[in-house]
Amino acid sequence: MDGRLIVGDTASASVVHGVHGTTGVSGWKCFTRRTGLAGDWEAVEWASLPPGGLSGEHVHTRTEELYFIISGHGEMLLDDQTHDVRAGDVILTGLGTKHGLRNIGTGDLHWLVIEINSPATAAVLRGATS
Repeated sequence: MDGRLIVGDTASASVVHGVHGTTGVSGWKCFTRRTGLAGDWEAVEWASLPPGGLSGEHVHTRTEELYFIISGHGEMLLDDQTHDVRAGDVILTGLGTKHGLRNIGTGDLHWLVIEINSPATAAVLRGATS
């Protein structure tokens, strides 16, 4: 990395309809992708859901994610178990973990997603051979 500072804000965030197979809308913005990062990171993103909004259940096979709840009140589903989440909570969705997030609060739910490549994916991206 050349020492550049990556600055991101939520201005001009995308409105996403039906995220992960649901109905309704969510907000999303990618701050940076792997090409702007030195490690085995895939992306750093911001997302939001309005009250009652849902990011549908899904599974990642090549990345794991860290969700950092910035504000709001939600319910995180991890492998069919629900967990109450609020501002300041960090949730790991490991490889193969079925996960989804629902806003159960009265205001918007905002979170950061830090997506990290699995060792196998990172090796492929680095051009490693077995």
